[in-house]
Amino acid sequence: MAITGPVIIPGENIAFGQVVGHRGGGRKGKNFGFFDRAHGVCINASMSVYTSERLNPRHKHDFDQLRYYARGGENYGKQIFGPGDCVYFPEGVPYGPTFTAEGCEENVRLGMQFQGPSRRPFFQRVEVQKGELDLRELGGTFDDKGLFIWPNGRKQDSAEAIREHLGGKALEYPKPRYDDYVVMHSKEYPWTPLDGASGVAVKHLGYFNELGPNIKMVRIDAGASTQPGTAPCQQVRYVIDGEVTFQGQYYSAISCMYFPARVPYPATSSAKGATLLVMQLGVANGDAPPWCLI
Repeated sequence: MAITGPVIIPGENIAFGQVVGHRGGGRKGKNFGFFDRAHGVCINASMSVYTSERLNPRHKHDFDQLRYYARGGENYGKQIFGPGDCVYFPEGVPYGPTFTAEGCEENVRLGMQFQGPSRRPFFQRVEVQKGELDLRELGGTFDDKGLFIWPNGRKQDSAEAIREHLGGKALEYPKPRYDDYVVMHSKEYPWTPLDGASGVAVKHLGYFNELGPNIKMVRIDAGASTQPGTAPCQQVRYVIDGEVTFQGQYYSAISCMYFPARVPYPATSSAKGATLLVMQLGVANGDAPPWCLI
């Protein structure tokens, strides 16, 4: 389906439904995404609540991933990430096992998955869910540790098994550009004024690869507004807290906004103030995200 303008997922529509899937239980949340493959748009997005029952094994992907922690904490072995931490997982880089940090009843995180620099085939959530059902019909089972157990007893990372089934061949991981995932502690970054938009400030968290992701926090003070514009790249904006007004409609946390590349968009304003997480990403054979265009 062609995406010709902004797509908004209102916060009140992101209900915390129970999600089991191939990683076992211990998760509530909402999966959504933005797909227009003809124009290079392939982004999975999610808002998830994880409890102590959740365990992800050590694994890696052939795509990029971004996580932002809004509440609680997640244990990565030697590190615990919590509110305000943003983590970039480059393609081919292993991580985990991960689980909800001790003392936290749950952790709340926002997620995005998208094609990395190698541009490997990317599957949207509904395709992954279909692949999971196919594997179950073949007689395999998914355990509570994030593994798929084949009928012959062989164990495999569940996400890898699904992607191999969907692709019809063994998964080839790209050679990683990075030694490890990258952690951005957003609370330690300064706010800098956004040129041309009084009352709007930006934290520049990180810019990676030829086409991004370019990752930022944006603060809109009460009564302030961003400028309308046209970006050469696609943008995903999460409303972390507060509320914004866009095209005459109010959107509260945690709403998610998608802007396609090279399509004009109007200003975003806030009557009471808001904080946004912004991820900008170029499309294949397109222009790189500008350093700072919000």
